[in-house]
Amino acid sequence: MEEKKPYPITHVVNWYYGNFCTRKCFNKEERLSECWNKLQEFASKNNNLKIRHKEFKDLFDNDSIKICLLKPNFRRRTVGWSQMEKWQREPDFDPDKFD
Repeated sequence: MEEKKPYPITHVVNWYYGNFCTRKCFNKEERLSECWNKLQEFASKNNNLKIRHKEFKDLFDNDSIKICLLKPNFRRRTVGWSQMEKWQREPDFDPDKFD
């Protein structure tokens, strides 16, 4: 199996934010904004870094990058589009209640 190539950190940060942050915290606009700013700051400080998506997700999930406020188990979880849409229809959805 061919190893995936590393990408510029800005690409990987944008991918992570769009596929993980926004799907879990879609109803917490202020938090999303804060996380976006922190991720952009991380990317700008490591501007020349190239990293694989899985490597970045592992760093993020294991608290090597301390930005996300969600509980670790929920932070590690991958959320599909249809699951996010179901949560959006639940008026009392709160990502902070997941363990």
